[in-house]
Amino acid sequence: MIGGRLRLSRTLAILGGKPLFDEPMHVGRPNLPDRRHFDKLVDTMFSNRWFTNYGPLVKILQARLEERLRVKHCIPICNGTVALELAYRAAGFHGEVIVPAFTFVATAHALEWQRIKPVFCDIRESDFTLDPSCVEELITDRTTGIVGVHVFGNPCDHRSIAETAGRHGLGVVYDAAHAFMNETDGMSVCSLGSMSILSFHATKFFNTFEGGAIVTDDDDLAEKIRLMMNFGFAGREKDRVDYIGINGKMTEICAAMGLAMLEQVDRLAEINRINFEAYLEALEGIPEIACRTPSPALSARNWQYVVATVDEESFGLSRDSLVEVLEAENVLARKYFYPGCHRHEPYCRTFPGSGRELPVTDRLSEMVMCLPTGEAVTPAMARMIGDSIRLAGVRAGEVRAALKEGGHA
Repeated sequence: MIGGRLRLSRTLAILGGKPLFDEPMHVGRPNLPDRRHFDKLVDTMFSNRWFTNYGPLVKILQARLEERLRVKHCIPICNGTVALELAYRAAGFHGEVIVPAFTFVATAHALEWQRIKPVFCDIRESDFTLDPSCVEELITDRTTGIVGVHVFGNPCDHRSIAETAGRHGLGVVYDAAHAFMNETDGMSVCSLGSMSILSFHATKFFNTFEGGAIVTDDDDLAEKIRLMMNFGFAGREKDRVDYIGINGKMTEICAAMGLAMLEQVDRLAEINRINFEAYLEALEGIPEIACRTPSPALSARNWQYVVATVDEESFGLSRDSLVEVLEAENVLARKYFYPGCHRHEPYCRTFPGSGRELPVTDRLSEMVMCLPTGEAVTPAMARMIGDSIRLAGVRAGEVRAALKEGGHA
């Protein structure tokens, strides 16, 4: 190595060389809190003998998240998928709801679970978010709502979506699982729409082990959600049920993790930013590999995702082949989001002809890969991964032959 960079003459692991890393480098490897702070919060939980049912740590976390995200109501939930289901129901969605196919499948599953038909919409090439012109084309008399996804933290075109929704009397809910702390147009991305849903899964920028939240500025929606997520019980009167509810409550141990993690988020965002710049530097001059920068519409961002697109024709390797090259180096890049939801069961049967109707989704889902970042990755590691990608392009012919010989091509 010279100056922290790999020599292009090294042998790739796929060609018989030594893997770049001794242990797998994951996308979404959990970030960690200060253990002493977390342990003190756990001690408090045990002293209180209060483990669930909207305990004191959950209440503190709720208040701090409302302040941090600049929203009126933040309702902690046991996980992001249950938060989606509760939000869809609270919004009164039924019939058909327009949703992008370029998203984690839970966004669509939560609709289907509520017996609502997801109608898949194409995305914009520039930022992977819902294409407002496509939304307009899909609205029918059965449409009751629009679900936008702030993919990789990039904000949807919320003004266009709001205008379209207003003209047709539709509700708007956003899946903001990637957008914690992101801001646009002088406001939190999480404040857009009638409600936004957050995921606090272990792989997310901000995690509570497992968890999520619904955020809204609407008092009536917030009250409805609080009833729904606690069996419909009204206030302290545990013998009075006012609504059909489920158990969506966050536990105290998850809240403890969240409170400890909140102390780290600014540091983690800076780590992510520095790693992103290292990747950008390492991939500079490889036009066939585009390291996609966050949307210019963002005024603040968490830098959680390092997203690259692979031009197979000019690079000499497909995205899938490059992912295999990196896997041999113990770099576990992810093909987010492949395939689009419309290609999964049961949707590929219920949404025929989707490939013709979602050309941008289909094309990008074959090109996009996400690279490891977070506190488990250093800038030197990011540059090493970038150099390995560069070397894979230089040795594309040999790599293709090795993959074919191994039965992977």
